[in-house]
Amino acid sequence: MSTRLAGANLSLLTAALLAAGASLLPVSAMAKVGVTSAADGDPRGKPPSEAERVLRVGVDVQANELITTSATDRAHLMFLDGTSLSVGPNAQLTIDKFVYDPATKTGDLAINASKGVFRLVGGKISKTNAISVTTPSSTIGIRGGISIFNVDQKETTSIFVFGISMTVGARGKMEIVTRPGFQVTTLFGALPGLASAVPPGALSGFLAQLEGSKGGGQSGGADQAAQNSGFSSANSGQGSGNTLGNRFGSGPGPRNANPSNIVTNAITNAFETAPSNAPTLPSKVVSNSGQMTQTITYNGVMGGLVRNNGSFSYGTGSYTQVWSMGTNSGTTTANFNNSSYSGTTTRNGNYGFQANMPTTNPNTPGRTMTMNGAFAGQGYPSTQAGVFTVTGPRYQAAGGFLGQKAP
Repeated sequence: MSTRLAGANLSLLTAALLAAGASLLPVSAMAKVGVTSAADGDPRGKPPSEAERVLRVGVDVQANELITTSATDRAHLMFLDGTSLSVGPNAQLTIDKFVYDPATKTGDLAINASKGVFRLVGGKISKTNAISVTTPSSTIGIRGGISIFNVDQKETTSIFVFGISMTVGARGKMEIVTRPGFQVTTLFGALPGLASAVPPGALSGFLAQLEGSKGGGQSGGADQAAQNSGFSSANSGQGSGNTLGNRFGSGPGPRNANPSNIVTNAITNAFETAPSNAPTLPSKVVSNSGQMTQTITYNGVMGGLVRNNGSFSYGTGSYTQVWSMGTNSGTTTANFNNSSYSGTTTRNGNYGFQANMPTTNPNTPGRTMTMNGAFAGQGYPSTQAGVFTVTGPRYQAAGGFLGQKAP
């Protein structure tokens, strides 16, 4: 789903930073905007008034800092609002501006990326204001979600993984993407391309550049160490309106898992076409233990954009699906934006499923939720991911969901 708007420009965000316990204050050259929560190799940072140094785990990240990586380096940065940024090899970026008010959980964040592969998971700022990423070819805005960028001097590929929306602007025109698994490619000096499905294997290739060395670097690579950092309490991968733990690795996901990394991999599997030589799931799973009669329960989280009587907001929720391996069908119940839904679930192809669920809440008559998803994971799929829509009188909603098999 995409919309092209003429005459729109993405403006750069204004800057200041939180001084402890205060509201918005101007950012000084020495202001801390975040921390290095993981590092692989020797990524480097150059603050505006200090010497360049290696970004080891725990090193503060400052406003207007220039960050560079070589072919063997990766870094994971966590900002004060919970936004996280994974930086791949051979990358260069500058943290242009940062504003955050913890009392209202609002602010601005602007990044200038000149080359490399990056993954951004929006924090509290992105719930109400788009995070701005400027590249040589385009200016990108991320609202309440996850995006991946591949940047060089000639073009920028922007992938929308999950969340409210991603906008890509260049030469006075804008492309808006709200469908997970879609991308926009912008050539230097040209208009943004039309949104299109991510080609098979492309997202896996970008993620491989962000993973780091297995067992190497600090704490076994950036993603693993980030989960153990304890710096952030919330980000867009975790949803909103939930009580979260103090550790980065805890959240409202199934088994208290943090979906910020899980959702990226799950959406990858859900929206990329399986290779021709990939094994297909049997129509029925049979074993000596009588799995024909086995049922699997999936529990998950939901998040998406809501339009209610002309007003827009961001809604969250949860769902439970009971899947029968013998009949390849099931039932799903969901609670999204204070409305409950329930209905049947049917198989859709080798990997997919669809659930149609009318509301069961008398206070929201006429609403119906449709979930379209895919199974992913080793063995019989352990993970689900996909998109959902809700329609009803003067009410519409759309977003993504992620679930895991109950133990």
